[in-house]
Amino acid sequence: MASSNSASSTTATPSQQSSVDKDPLWKHVTKLVKMKERGGNMKIKCNFYNLEFTGSYSRVKAHLLQIKGEGVSVCPRVTTNILLQLRREMADVEERKRQVVIPLPPLSYALLDSAWGGAEMLPKQGSKRRAVDKNSPINKAFNQEGLPFHFARNPHYIKSYTLAANNNIPSYVPPCYNALRTTLLEKERAHIERLLEPIKTTWKEKGVTIVSDGWTDIQRRPLINFMVVTKNGPMFLKAVNCEGEYKDKFYISSLIKEVIMQVGPQNVVQVITDNAPVCKAAGMLIETMYSHIFWTPCVVHTLNLALKNICAAKNSSLMRMYMLSVTGLQRLETKH
Repeated sequence: MASSNSASSTTATPSQQSSVDKDPLWKHVTKLVKMKERGGNMKIKCNFYNLEFTGSYSRVKAHLLQIKGEGVSVCPRVTTNILLQLRREMADVEERKRQVVIPLPPLSYALLDSAWGGAEMLPKQGSKRRAVDKNSPINKAFNQEGLPFHFARNPHYIKSYTLAANNNIPSYVPPCYNALRTTLLEKERAHIERLLEPIKTTWKEKGVTIVSDGWTDIQRRPLINFMVVTKNGPMFLKAVNCEGEYKDKFYISSLIKEVIMQVGPQNVVQVITDNAPVCKAAGMLIETMYSHIFWTPCVVHTLNLALKNICAAKNSSLMRMYMLSVTGLQRLETKH
């Protein structure tokens, strides 16, 4: 990043390094002098733009993350890619804050590798307590709930057990069914939305393409996916359950219109769907509603339909005769 070129060459002290670990944006500015007459605020210089201002870490965040209305101008040198990197640094610090490691008390059990996979807790010599099979509850959870075995490779699943094993948290209870499907789910969604915010800021500059496709999930429910595609990458918006709905051109165009309003009509350049007649008719309706938005058929679906028609059984004999005539093998077969 640009900050690495203009950062101070002095080596950070342990206290300064601790401050950077907690507030990572400090490394992208230079602390000039502490203003005693202003409540302990610092005089700060931006390493990207060489702008000097007075304030605390909140103003550093506002300047670098381009948050307006915080008493400091936003940095014009922070591009979209730099802004994404700064937000990732902030997210990494927040993740580490949630994983506070608490030292364990002395253990009364010794670890011994088990031939059955994993370590078994065996009592020390002289203890009458039986060994604890800590793999058994996990194995039963997988078997009773029908969890796929590859779920054991999930890094967040492994991380949760590692965190619990490395911390003395006797009163901790895993989140319940309702918490997982309500508050925690909303919290994770808000976290994802914050990470995607820098990409959304580029929609006004270059415009977006809305891509839609229908599919059926493992429960045989008909779904329609909606995604937004830009130069910075695709972003999933939502999936609509169309079970019990009559999927005519008016219904499909209404779904597309809802997504256009969500993204902002001024940011949309085109809409891409497959080549089904109902989707084409819906695309025509969208073009009449918004004169600047174009409907484009999916190229992959077009090629798929063409190849499927060419390779159909009714066309196989004609295709064989054509290929023979093109390659000149037909005359050889006639002579023989």
